[in-house]
Amino acid sequence: MAGGLSIANNLLANNVQLNLNRNQESLKNTVTQLSSGLRINSAADDPSGLAIATNLQTQVDGFNQAVQNVQNANNAAQVALGALSTTTDILQRIRSLAVEASSDINSNNDRQNLQSEVSQLLLEVNRISQNTNFNGQSLLDGSHAGFQGQVSAFVNVTANTALATNGGIATASGINYGFLAASVYANSINFTTTAGGTQGLGAGTGTTDGTIELQVINTGVSIAVQETFFDSASGTVSVSTTLYQSGSGAAASSIANAFDNVTVQLGSFTTADVGTTAYIKISQNVAALTNPNNPAFNFQSGADEGDVIQVGIQATNTSTLRVSNINLALSAANNPSIGAEDAIGQVDNALQTLLSQQANLGAVVVRLNEDANNDNVAATNLQASESSIRDLNVGQATTEFTKLQILVQVGTSVLAQSNSNAQTVLGLFR
Repeated sequence: MAGGLSIANNLLANNVQLNLNRNQESLKNTVTQLSSGLRINSAADDPSGLAIATNLQTQVDGFNQAVQNVQNANNAAQVALGALSTTTDILQRIRSLAVEASSDINSNNDRQNLQSEVSQLLLEVNRISQNTNFNGQSLLDGSHAGFQGQVSAFVNVTANTALATNGGIATASGINYGFLAASVYANSINFTTTAGGTQGLGAGTGTTDGTIELQVINTGVSIAVQETFFDSASGTVSVSTTLYQSGSGAAASSIANAFDNVTVQLGSFTTADVGTTAYIKISQNVAALTNPNNPAFNFQSGADEGDVIQVGIQATNTSTLRVSNINLALSAANNPSIGAEDAIGQVDNALQTLLSQQANLGAVVVRLNEDANNDNVAATNLQASESSIRDLNVGQATTEFTKLQILVQVGTSVLAQSNSNAQTVLGLFR
């Protein structure tokens, strides 16, 4: 009957054993959680929670590595900036030597000696360009130039003498006749001549780097302007066969346009202006350039596919800076220092190129720093989200651990009592 004594099955002990096993399993899980500090130690603990937490941790790890990538890129940019700064110092020294050589107080031997230093400094510019690297990756030799945009040919008046008869800077129809070069313009962005055009360097050719010198001379018959062109690449000096007249108006005789398709409207000069000069620096067009064999650097700056910053660093050797042919010792019959004068303009253009590249790299460094800050913020927030899902509430778990310990201890004691309960059956045999 129900509730009767039985020795075949100890029902009391079985019930106690069932509860004791449950409490021991719960205690085991609680101990595992406390020892690991995690609420989820396996997929069985919380299947969906584990999937979410794992995805979040993957993002955190990606952002943390991206921060390291950005730091490495930042370090590489700093190395490149340091090298560009040194190259800038070298070009400034070359410019100082060119200014010194431009004075006719120097003899040809003096200019040769100055040129010797310039030649060594140009070799150093090339060495820096070739050898600057970070972790074995060359930075300034053009091997990571990537796409480089077009640079249109341009003309710049670097020196222009005020005329004695027009010291008040007379202006008419938008042209300033107070200076020897009243106005200067080119026919197109590339200054490309048409077949049969007059250039002094060969019909149909494109713009050539160089310097135009305009000088008021006394021919013995009249006062005129003689136009001389110095070709920076070849060192060739060309003198226009035309002598240009004073620019009292827009007459063709007062317009100099013999070289590089550059047109110069002359001011109104007189005998009082003999010896005055104007210098015009011309820089050739550089076409846009793609470099499939020399791709730009790609810096993985985020945790996801395609989250990259691309940086192209063009070569900074004497060829790309267009100073490889500087020769302070080259001269013309009417101007012994024209090579040095041209060198000043060449170096000025090269310095602008370097300063632009330094500005671009500096802007990249700023961007990288902002990217690193964003990565750190994202990683911190994602880690907090992952922690709220996976991490253990230690206070709550400790309370549960204490409760389960007591239950196991009580269950063990009750099990012992339940096992001895069947012995009461032996009393019936007495």
